[in-house]
Order: sequence, then structure tokens, then C-alpha cells
Amino acid sequence: MLANKAFRAGYFWPTMKQDTIRLVSKCERCQKHSSLIHQPAEPLTTMLSPCPFMQWGMDIVGPFPLAASQRKFLLVAIDYFTKWVKVEPLAHIIEGEVIKFIWKNIVCHFGIPREIISDNGRQFQGRRIQEWCQGLHIRQKFTTVAHPQANGQVEVTNRILVQGIKRRLERVGGNWQKS
Repeated sequence: MLANKAFRAGYFWPTMKQDTIRLVSKCERCQKHSSLIHQPAEPLTTMLSPCPFMQWGMDIVGPFPLAASQRKFLLVAIDYFTKWVKVEPLAHIIEGEVIKFIWKNIVCHFGIPREIISDNGRQFQGRRIQEWCQGLHIRQKFTTVAHPQANGQVEVTNRILVQGIKRRLERVGGNWQKS
């Protein structure tokens, strides 16, 4: 909270809390990019991962405004045990790019995972990626259509990434890839 930040910096006045609430409520950028949750809470479902880097959640975020090399999407992966996040900007969301990402960012760094959880997008469940995963003995799990919260860890990470990108876009002149 803004009042707490000012207090820690050594400032105080009797109406400090009310003043900061009034200031933030009038600030358009603060309202637009706030991290307050505006949706009712839903019951959490447990995703158990027995050990680090064995179960990964994956999703695509975007499109964003066109960046360098025509990149306008983010491929996001998160390990369910450690919450380690890997993100890469992509120009196209195709199976080949997803396979390259998994190989370069997951397999080469952490070993072959047991399971990858994703939505039902073509880039995650096409013939080529299914054969590739079967060859490495990676089990694929797909979330139910219209229920992205089933892969909640990735969805939370996506929301944090998108909020951060929105906040920084103005500083880097609209080039989200640099933010």
C-alpha cells in the first residue's frame, strides 16, 4: 500500500492513509493496472507434483503488439513443485516452436519431465508434439475446455506477466519484449 511505503521512507501525517486512498482512487494508471482481484474466489484444486521439474504447466499468452522479429506471443511454462518459470517470446504458435521450447528450456536444463499440462490448443495436441512426447515418455494432460483455472499455476503466472508488461509498456515505447 502507498501509505505503508511512504511511512517506511520516513514520512507521516495524521491523514496519510485517507490521503493516499484518495490519491490512488483518482489515478487512472493505478486503477487500470492495480493487482486487486475483481473476481469472486473459487475453490482451489490441488495439483500434486512428487518432486522438482517433473510436472510442468504450459500456456500461450498474447497476441501483444508486434515486437522485434515479429514476436507477439509468450510461451509460458511453470514447474508445479518449485514454481520455476520459463518464458519465451514467439512469432508463431506452432507445434515445432513448442517442441523447441520444451527441449531448450525444460529438457536441457532440468531433464525430461513426467507430465506437461496444457490447454487444448493445436500447438499442444497436434500429432507431431504427441509423437515427440510419447518418444520421451512425457505424459500430456489437457485442461477442460473453457476452464483455464484447471491449469491455475500457469494462469496466475500469465496474469502477473501481463500486468507487468502493461505497466512497463509506456517506459519502453510500446516494445513489450524489452519490458
